[in-house]
Formats: sequence, structure tokens, C-alpha cells
Amino acid sequence: MKNIIFILALFSFLCALDYTLEDVNDTSPTFGEIVGPSYFQSEGQVISINYFGWETWGAWRPLFAQLCDLSNTGAWDTDKAVLIGIGIGSGGDTGLNGMIDQEGADSPWVQDPSEEVWDQFLGENAPRRQIVLLDHNLEKRFQQQYGGPLNNQEEAELLQAIQNLIDEIPLLGDMNGDQNLNVLDVIILVNMALGNVEIDLNGDINSDNGINILDVVLLVNIILSN
Repeated sequence: MKNIIFILALFSFLCALDYTLEDVNDTSPTFGEIVGPSYFQSEGQVISINYFGWETWGAWRPLFAQLCDLSNTGAWDTDKAVLIGIGIGSGGDTGLNGMIDQEGADSPWVQDPSEEVWDQFLGENAPRRQIVLLDHNLEKRFQQQYGGPLNNQEEAELLQAIQNLIDEIPLLGDMNGDQNLNVLDVIILVNMALGNVEIDLNGDINSDNGINILDVVLLVNIILSN
């Protein structure tokens, strides 16, 4: 049974949607770094909002600026969900500068000249101006094509889709799934550390890919501080 679970988990991992490309937006905090959905997962932003737009044409810029504005004004929890813009690099510096020069457009922007990422997410010869949401398992959960800046209904639909994914994120240390951190979670975590029950990495409080006494101590401290 464990072998079957491992194979299924490995298959799920291999099929997960991910990429690592250089952030070329010099107004972004991650400028010059190799980023992507899994990069931001390691930073705690386990949901990625992937916007695909060709920077050779001007029509995509207002939509990206709108998404950046929504991010900066707290329309979603940016500690959990991050916006990543994706272009194909054919616009050169002229097209790129038209995006990063806009006030507040400080989300990472990556270039995909091979269009491998586009094909992986959208399919071959897919139209531009599409938004794809990946959940905390790097699985596609929402995809929509837009003709330009979002109208009120489209904006509400997208924000609700983002919020739905945020609400699904497991509470770190909540070992019994009751959405609360208490002594019951500590007991379960202790048993995991002792090897008495199967390990659940939602209890990996210190992110070292294991369950041990350090996780128990950290969970107790979190509970006592609330």
C-alpha cells in the first residue's frame, strides 16, 4: 500500500505545473532571481496567479497593471497567493519597459521565449491574456481568457476563485483537521515524532522535511502565543 501511495504521490509531483525562469522586472523584489510557482511556495505563497500576456502588443498591459493594483491594495492575501506575469520575450526591452514603468507594477515578470511554459499551461497556439490559478499542490484549478481589463463581474469571479484556494490551504500544525491548534494536535505530533503513527508533513513546523521534537516545541509555542 505504501508503495502505491508513493507512486501516486510521485506521479502527482511529476504532473504538477511548475517552471523556473528569471524575473526580468526591475521593479520586483525578486528581480534577477530564478522564480516560479514552487519558488514562491517555499516563501509561503503557496498559490500562484499566472498571467500570460505578449508584451509585443499594448493591450495586455492594462490587465497586468490591474492585477498588480489588486495585489497591492490587498484584494487577496499576498502572503499566500502571488501574481506572476509571463511573456514570450519577443517584445524586447521596449515592450518590457512598457510594463515595468507603470506605477505599482512590482510583481515578478518572467520571459518564456521557447513558449514551453505557455504550451504546458495553455496548450499549443493558445491565445494570450489568460490567467491560470495553481493551488498549493501546483495543480491547475482556474483558467480564464480575458479581452482586456477585468470588468466588475470578471474581477469578482477571479477574486473569489483566489479566495477559494486560499481557504483550502491546510493550517500548519492542525493535525486533526479541525481548523484549530490545541493540545490534541500536540499529542498527534508527538506520536508522529515517536513513530507511532504515519507522518503528515503538515506538522513539519520548521520545514526540514521531517517530524521531530523541534516541531513539537514550535507547535506548543504557537499555541501558547495565541
